[in-house]
Amino acid sequence: MTSTSSTRKVTEPGDSGEFERQRVPADKQLSGTYFLGAYAGEHVAGTEFVIGASLVALGVSTSDLIWGLLIGNLFAVLSWAWVCSPIATRSRMTIYWYLERLAGKHFSTAYNLLNGLIFAVVSGAMVTVSASAFRVMTDIPPQTAWYPQSISFVALALFVGAITVWMTVKGFKLIANFSTVCSPWMATMFLASGVVSIPVLLHMGELKGIFTLAGVIDTFVWTGTTPEGTSGISVWIIAAWAWGCNIPMHLGMSDMSILRFARKSSYGYFSAAGMYIGHFMAWICAGLMGATAALLAKSSLIEMDPGGVAFRILGAMGLIAVVVAGWTTSIPSLYRAGLAFQAVFDRFSRVQVTVTTGAATTVIACFPFVFTQWLNVLSYFIMLIAPVGAVIAAEHFLLPRLGIRPFWREQQGCDTNLPAFAAWGLGIAVGIVLLMLEAIHLFALFIPVWLVGFLGYPLLCRLAGAARGNDASDPYEAAYGPVLERRSTETPPAGYQPVNRRSPWYAIAVACLVAILGLAAWGGITNNAVAHLDTFQSLIVLPTLLYFIAATAWMKGRRRPRPRDEERPISLASDVD
Repeated sequence: MTSTSSTRKVTEPGDSGEFERQRVPADKQLSGTYFLGAYAGEHVAGTEFVIGASLVALGVSTSDLIWGLLIGNLFAVLSWAWVCSPIATRSRMTIYWYLERLAGKHFSTAYNLLNGLIFAVVSGAMVTVSASAFRVMTDIPPQTAWYPQSISFVALALFVGAITVWMTVKGFKLIANFSTVCSPWMATMFLASGVVSIPVLLHMGELKGIFTLAGVIDTFVWTGTTPEGTSGISVWIIAAWAWGCNIPMHLGMSDMSILRFARKSSYGYFSAAGMYIGHFMAWICAGLMGATAALLAKSSLIEMDPGGVAFRILGAMGLIAVVVAGWTTSIPSLYRAGLAFQAVFDRFSRVQVTVTTGAATTVIACFPFVFTQWLNVLSYFIMLIAPVGAVIAAEHFLLPRLGIRPFWREQQGCDTNLPAFAAWGLGIAVGIVLLMLEAIHLFALFIPVWLVGFLGYPLLCRLAGAARGNDASDPYEAAYGPVLERRSTETPPAGYQPVNRRSPWYAIAVACLVAILGLAAWGGITNNAVAHLDTFQSLIVLPTLLYFIAATAWMKGRRRPRPRDEERPISLASDVD
């Protein structure tokens, strides 16, 4: 592919403008607002309905849950900011291209197929979550078995999957903007669900002679009573789960493909928006909502799906919340899966591969077993993928300190990086042994597995003679090329204006969110909290509709796009600054 400053750039097959096999140039790097919105949107999403309810069903205690989530989410944020983001912003490569250069085509192909499968399953599970909302509006029964129990549900899953695929092929900017609009409302709805549930739980407690909030929560929500046949969940297991549930993205390095667009490495700290709004507040509120819905329905929580839970507490807007929550996870996951498979089948464009992957993902969504066993399924995936991220981290951080240049395989002309294969296999083998011996909880298994890959890979490289011929004065520049960071004094691209928070649309959107929370809190001062639920569900319809109108209008007006002249490249990322 060639281009000049005077001709329009032509998009060839396999070149989608997403820089799959190019370093992201300085003029295409994004500001922090895109990552703040993307992280908050993706992690305040469909998995929160599933995981929040699962933690209730596992019988964790309230204090263990709170402290475990505080500690584990801190480790997750630091993993993004200290490990994944520095590698991404220095190399400016997708993880898929990075691995191909690190270990060769065979290694990257094996990883890409596995990683693509993982994110396809994640996307499919979240499509199932979104479809559960449409199910509530019909006479389709809850889908809690491993197989679809209704042909109508299959049709719903296919419909939701088709929309997911369409939005994914539009590229990263649309995904980020969609999340930026939806994430504040999603966070508000999760918080509102918790606020409106507490008076109902207190009312239920009064019927049983329990008059304190702590007593009600310990009795009805996080009871600390482990279900029969399952092992106990301590504060450290919860912390390990909160840290490790996103291992594929941070210590597993998949978010290199997203953070390579970041202007600064420090944007990795924006993952805190997802961790503490999503994996702390939203998990807690989802647990409150799930326990309350089960009490009102006089049913077991494991017999209810996310759509049924949200509808019982939030009404019709709860159904919208479930649909949006599913999409804000399924769309970025399908985007990642498409990049992974496109790196293997590079004769086809990212769009072609994403559409094909989306079709397979939609079929997965028809089988609800994935989201009903979500914690265990994800834990096994984490064990398989963790050593690969450890190899990348060791290549970047440890090898130069041992006198070995990153991408030494290329420099020595080796077809395959055998130490990388060995470290991957060794990590998985250690995980399997520990699992068979029941020496460590499944949720914490990623820790020794990752450490084995991180420490074992440099030792294997030394034994393989990787230090031969590495005489570069700057090993990073020799491997990655010159730094492509923008200078702090550089002027913004022509035609762009800063975000306008004084816009009337912005004020209206914020007012709508405040109104929703106010209506939720109103239930705490009414005499009948259960009856207030119906009123609350009706009253939040209008502010929700106004919010999406105002937020969309603000999003469209906050930047002035450049004219589409003949010199502007065709790129799915070309509108971002």
